[in-house]
Order: sequence, then structure tokens, then C-alpha cells
Amino acid sequence: MRRTSYQQFAIVQGDSAQQLTERLNRKLYELRDKEPTVTFEGLIARISYMQEDFEEEQKQERHGLNLMCRDCPMFEPTLKRDGTEDKRTEIGTCRFATDGYTTKRSTACNRLYQMINEREVKICFRKD
Repeated sequence: MRRTSYQQFAIVQGDSAQQLTERLNRKLYELRDKEPTVTFEGLIARISYMQEDFEEEQKQERHGLNLMCRDCPMFEPTLKRDGTEDKRTEIGTCRFATDGYTTKRSTACNRLYQMINEREVKICFRKD
């Protein structure tokens, strides 16, 4: 999963201080989870906030393989205090992931396939 964040702006204008306050409060309530900051210029308020988009990476079939992050040796699952894997969450860390975090079921990135092709990583098949 890929996360992208970027700055956005919203402009709120009122004919009176009362109207500006009402409109501004409504807009700030809408943006409450996006860390809004406000600057004023007369009866105009400029709201700056951060927008985050999460995009599921497209599944890429490589040589008939559909690998996930959990299949990669670079994926490190979240651990409990006793050092065992925390099965309550799918989030883990990876130095190749955007912001360093990914989920177990995310599609593996190009780096895993590159490591397989360069024989840094081997694929082992389970015997059921």
C-alpha cells in the first residue's frame, strides 16, 4: 500500500465576523482529522491542511508469482513485548516501503522480485 501526503488549502470568506466564524467552524469540523491551521486577512480565512491518499499498488504478476509483503524477508511484523509476533495487527515495517510501514497482505514491491532474480532470496516450497 502506498501513502501519499500533500498540502491543500481551503478559503472561507464571510460578509461579517459572525458569518465568517460560522463558515470557518463548519469547515474546520470537516477538516478536523487533517491538522488544519488558519491564517486571517480581514474577513477571509485561509485554511492549510494535509491530505493523505492511500493507494493499493496494482498486482503485478511476475513469472506466475503473486507475492505479498509477508513473503518477503525484509518484512518485519509488529512484535509484542515478549518478542513474539502480534497477530492482532497486519502492519509491519519494511525499509523499502513508503514511510517504512506496510501490511502483510500488500502486494510485494519490485525489490523482492529483484532480489529473487539476483539470487539474494530463494523461494522455498512448503510440503503439505
